[in-house]
Amino acid sequence: MTISRCEFVNSYWSTSDMNETTSLTSLLTHDLEVRSRGATGRALLDALELYCVDLLGQPGPLEFALALRSEALPLRDRLEELLEWTAAEPRFQLVALVALAPELDRIARRLGRGSPSDDTVSEVLAQATEALWWTHEFVDGERRDFVMRHVRTRTRGEQRRMARHNVRTVPLPANFDFAKVEPAQLVSLDLDGAVRRGIITDVERRLIETTRGGECTLRQFAVEHAEHHWALYKRRARAERRLQTVFGVEVVR
Repeated sequence: MTISRCEFVNSYWSTSDMNETTSLTSLLTHDLEVRSRGATGRALLDALELYCVDLLGQPGPLEFALALRSEALPLRDRLEELLEWTAAEPRFQLVALVALAPELDRIARRLGRGSPSDDTVSEVLAQATEALWWTHEFVDGERRDFVMRHVRTRTRGEQRRMARHNVRTVPLPANFDFAKVEPAQLVSLDLDGAVRRGIITDVERRLIETTRGGECTLRQFAVEHAEHHWALYKRRARAERRLQTVFGVEVVR
């Protein structure tokens, strides 16, 4: 049995606890099923009747939402009626999302190339929820199409925006701070003279000569001298900037 993945995302509008459910019932449908019970369900039915939504003789909000998934024209008209009031009555949004779940699932699969990620599914649901705040501005027959168009366009745009930030990363190698230079390539700076002139300290001179000269890496130097690696990294960088400012050349070539 295939269940719409769009229904496996917990509906943040019904609970903030994000409780897990082990039921085979999807989370959206499960939320509506819970809200359809007892006084809450009767109040939701009364609200639907107050807004003159034809319940098609269904006994509860969940059954009504599942009936609206049909492609039959009369049921499509009832869905348009419901979408007219989702902005005025937020409680109707969950009913509408359960009814629209199969179509939202198809959009998620298309945008996810057959295997949408949880981020894509969540974005589809978020955009669908946002669209339900504007469906009252459209004439009959356009509301469902507006929701689907809004979901496709905005989710695709969000995917493209995030793709620019999803830079592939790899672990840094252990010797990433080791200068790839031979000792002979060290710039012939008068480091002793720089120490006498107060540009760098004697400790900074030894740090630069040892780690830039190829004797050991900065991490090894830190271990040998019981210093913090990043503290030495910053200390060396500050010393090299001072040398560059005074001598006008890089410490290593």
